[in-house]
Amino acid sequence: MHSSISSEVKIVQGIVRGAEEDGVCRFLGIPYAKPPVGELRWQAPQPPEPWPGVRDAFEFGPAAVQTVGAGFNIRASSMSEDCLTLNVWTANLTPDARQPVMLWIHGGGNLGGSRSEDAFDGANLARQGITAVTFNYRLGAFGFLAHPDVGANFGVLDYVAVLEWVRDNISQFGGDPGNVTIFGESAGAVAVRTLLSTPKARGLFHRGIIQSAGFEQYSFAPGWSYDRAEAAAERLFERLGSRDLDVLRQIPTEELRIASHENCGIFPPPGQVHTPANLVWMPVPDNEILMAGSFPGWPEDVPVMFGCLENEARYFIKPQGSYDWNVVRHMATALAGPKADDVMAVLKGANLSPYEALDKLFSTVIWFEPALATIKRFGALGRRFYYYHFARVSPGARKSQDLVKHSAEIRYVFGNLTDDQAYDETDRVISAGLQNAWIEFARTGVPRSPDGSAWPAYNDQRSQISWIEDDFQARDLDVSELTSIIHSLRT
Repeated sequence: MHSSISSEVKIVQGIVRGAEEDGVCRFLGIPYAKPPVGELRWQAPQPPEPWPGVRDAFEFGPAAVQTVGAGFNIRASSMSEDCLTLNVWTANLTPDARQPVMLWIHGGGNLGGSRSEDAFDGANLARQGITAVTFNYRLGAFGFLAHPDVGANFGVLDYVAVLEWVRDNISQFGGDPGNVTIFGESAGAVAVRTLLSTPKARGLFHRGIIQSAGFEQYSFAPGWSYDRAEAAAERLFERLGSRDLDVLRQIPTEELRIASHENCGIFPPPGQVHTPANLVWMPVPDNEILMAGSFPGWPEDVPVMFGCLENEARYFIKPQGSYDWNVVRHMATALAGPKADDVMAVLKGANLSPYEALDKLFSTVIWFEPALATIKRFGALGRRFYYYHFARVSPGARKSQDLVKHSAEIRYVFGNLTDDQAYDETDRVISAGLQNAWIEFARTGVPRSPDGSAWPAYNDQRSQISWIEDDFQARDLDVSELTSIIHSLRT
């Protein structure tokens, strides 16, 4: 049901009508491109058709076609290839209001998720003077197939199309097209990092926040590459029984969805656990849309903020699973190769259970060490950046033993701590502080703690980070012995 109060806004394509509730206007399911179906499957997104009259924007519309589902309540009633839509939340529809724009890119391994998930509802950011935007992009092989006969990085072109839509339309929602912050978590963080290397995106965003992914490639495995994606595309074509692009564009959505999942890389080798390094349908350098090893989409004056969570791995390896030291040893060999004995010595000496050891190993190899490598990379480039570590354990997360798992910070950032059983007053204070930091960064390029103090920008002379646990602290970067061992694999 939509609210009885509605607001109308004129954008390039026509007039949209949204609902207003508690002082926040929300416009849901606005198309930013033509449906990428039929002949437009595996094409760059095309500008949407204008519409006559007034278009209602009360419903989320379909999520992108997906196979692994969303991390939160998806709120979309269906999924479809016709998914290239966005949502806007704002408390100010004055075209010259010049509010900071925050454009969220959802995660989900490029296999699941949607702009409609309840954790990233933008109403609370809007109440604090932000024009908030979330959007869908094509997932799986629909968005990230890479093959010389087809093309590549269609999902990346979706990100760019949204940024162009924001440039052309966001002032009608009170937003400043000259102050756009892109932020995302997990695959959404990879998207933010990708846009730094996307020439077409240059000048379309002005700050970037990279949450729990999008760091340097892993020390133990080659990075996501065009060759690997092309090999997966070849397997996909074989599975679908054709290499003819016209035929492939007519393959039923469900058939392509299943084939995409079979070739997505989430099925680990025997005796190992899945890690994000296994994923296949990812942005890959093609040196046209996405450049390898450089940052042509990243102007010098664009600051970046990035960080990790204390127990990232617990999203992937559940506390209820059965893990023994044999699994830890197996993963140490897979993730640390020649340093496996050193890794096991550190883990065994830390008085951890096998599950705790696996969490520490997995979190370090997939998140902490690549983040350290990114700190060094961005530092060597002389970029202005901020690094944070989020370690707040809510009562609900302590009870479930999820602790600070991958994605745990998202509800705090958006101010959507909905479950009174899971969160307490400290969580609400931390949530208000995180929102303040993200909003101040979007507004000014400098994140701030609740007391107004600026977070420390990282540099070699003052290697400080922001530590968020039961309060906000500036701390010196502390590189653990385990991180150092993994990092030595790079030299």
